[in-house]
Amino acid sequence: MLEAKNLSFGYPRQPAIVDGVSLTLRPGEITGLTGPSGCGKSTLGRLLAGVLKPQSGSIQLAEPRGGVNPVQYLHQSPIFAVNPRWRIGRIIEEAWAPDEATREALGVSRDWYNRFPHEISGGELQRVAILRALAPEVRYLIADEITAMLDPITQADIWSFLMQRSREGLSILAISHDRHLLQRIASNEISL
Repeated sequence: MLEAKNLSFGYPRQPAIVDGVSLTLRPGEITGLTGPSGCGKSTLGRLLAGVLKPQSGSIQLAEPRGGVNPVQYLHQSPIFAVNPRWRIGRIIEEAWAPDEATREALGVSRDWYNRFPHEISGGELQRVAILRALAPEVRYLIADEITAMLDPITQADIWSFLMQRSREGLSILAISHDRHLLQRIASNEISL
């Protein structure tokens, strides 16, 4: 279980963007997180993943952090999450060597492995980022608008796959402005 209690965070000389937020992510659940732009959804996701440190409050994680972080944060724009000097194969296998079934389910072609990030589309790179984040040690996936840039068919395929992974125990925080998507995939929903 991943539990946040009374989290607060603000950037210098600005009011707190996350102020007193508490939530619990349980194994096998998809929790939807919605709210207006600028309300702190992405900041909360980064806090939960350990990318940012809260100024107050606490985050408790049942699994220890070590090796591959059991909490992975996926950006809306995958170009910010990869090393542009690395080939796709190295990016994917930075944390693990995915099995063929997982790679194929996400539509990641072996032909991309020798390319650089700028040599594939943004949607293809997002699928690469999702694949990389699904190492066996990962228990919590913070999915920040991860399919917003994808066409509806690819979006449905990816969420169908992630919903299956959730049924197998993966906990997902799905951050989105798309309330219809969250109603289809999430077992509960939080608004900021």
